[in-house]
Amino acid sequence: MAGSFALFPRDEPEQRLRLKRFFTAAGAYAMNSCFVFACWGLDYFSAAIVANYLGIVATIHVCFYALIRSGWNKRFADPSLTSAQLVCATFSGLYLMYYAQDVRATFLMLGMAMLVFGMFRFRTREFAYFGAFLLCGYAGVIGLLLVFRPDEILWKVEMLQWMAQFVTLAQFCFLAGKIGGLRHKLRVNNHELEKRNEELEVALKRIGEMAIRDELTGVYNRRYLMERIEEETQRCLRNGSSFCVCVIDVDFFKKVNDTYGHLAGDKVLQGVSAAAGGALRQTDFFGRFGGEEFVMVLTDTTAGGAMVSAERVRQRVEQMRFADIDPDLRVTISIGIAEHVRGARPELTFKRADEALYLAKEGGRNRSVAAPSAPPVQSAAA
Repeated sequence: MAGSFALFPRDEPEQRLRLKRFFTAAGAYAMNSCFVFACWGLDYFSAAIVANYLGIVATIHVCFYALIRSGWNKRFADPSLTSAQLVCATFSGLYLMYYAQDVRATFLMLGMAMLVFGMFRFRTREFAYFGAFLLCGYAGVIGLLLVFRPDEILWKVEMLQWMAQFVTLAQFCFLAGKIGGLRHKLRVNNHELEKRNEELEVALKRIGEMAIRDELTGVYNRRYLMERIEEETQRCLRNGSSFCVCVIDVDFFKKVNDTYGHLAGDKVLQGVSAAAGGALRQTDFFGRFGGEEFVMVLTDTTAGGAMVSAERVRQRVEQMRFADIDPDLRVTISIGIAEHVRGARPELTFKRADEALYLAKEGGRNRSVAAPSAPPVQSAAA
C-alpha cells in the first residue's frame, strides 16, 4: 500500500544510510546485552539492574530511530547524531559499571570498543572532547562508589584503571587524528577525481563533436554525412523506407569572396548553415560537404516531400540579410534533389542529385530541381 509504514525511507538515500549505521550500533548493543545477561547469570547483577538497563537501551533506540525516521535529525549540525548516541551509550555503560562489583574493568573494554564508532566519524578535537567526557564519567562512578558503596571498591585499582583508560584514550585520539587526516585527504582526492572525470567527459564529448562537425559552420561534416547516408541506405534495403539526398550550392559564392573577402564569405556560409539547419526536422541531417556545397539527408521522405523541404530552405536563405557585410547583399542557393532507389549504391543517388543541381544552375539558379525517377535496381538473385 502507498501509505504503509516502511522501516527505511524509500526516497532518501542519506537517511537510509544513517539508519543502517543506527542498526549497526543496535547490533553492538545487542552483543553488550548478551554480556549483561551473562553477568546476571553469574550473580553480578540483579534482575532489577538488568531490567533497568534494558529499559534504558530500549528508550535510547526508540528515541533515536524516531528522530532519524521522522527527519528531525536533519535540523542538527550532525544529522547522524553520532555524538548524542555515544553519550547515551556512555551513560548506560556507566550505570552498569556502578553495580558491576569486581568485574567493573570488563566494561572499560566494552567502552573502548564503543569508541571505534566515533573514531571514523570524529575529528581529533571532537574525539578528545568525548574521551574527556568518558574519563569524567568514570571518575564520577569512582567518586559515587567511594561515598555510597566503599566496600565494593579498591580505589587504588580503580585509579590505576582510570590512568590506563587515559593512556588508551590518548592513543585512540592520536589514531583518530590520523584516520581523520586520511579521510580528509581521501575526500579531497575523490572531489578532485570527480572534477577531473567531469572535465574528461566534457573533453571527450567535445572531441566527439569535433570529429563529426564542420569547424567553420558547426553543422555535420562530410565524413559523418556519408556514414549516415550509408545507414539510411541499409535501412532502406531492410524495410523499404525512403529517403532523399539534396545537394545545395551557394550561388555566385566566388563573387562574394572576391567582393567582400573570405571572412565575409565565412559569415555567409555560417548564415546559410543556420537558416537551412533551422528549417529541417530533428530526424533530418544537414552538413557541409565542402567549400560552398552542403547536403541535406531527409529521412522517410519521398521526392515530393523533399521538394517542399528544399523550397522552404531556399526561401529562408533568400530572405536572409547581411547588414554587417553589405545591406544590399543577397544570397541565394540552388538545390538538386534525388530520391534514393532501394538497392542502389549511395554514390548513384549522389550523382543523380548532382545532375539535378546542374539543371537548377542551368535553369537560372535560386531554384530546386528534382532528379527524374530512377528505375528499380534488380537484385542479384533475380
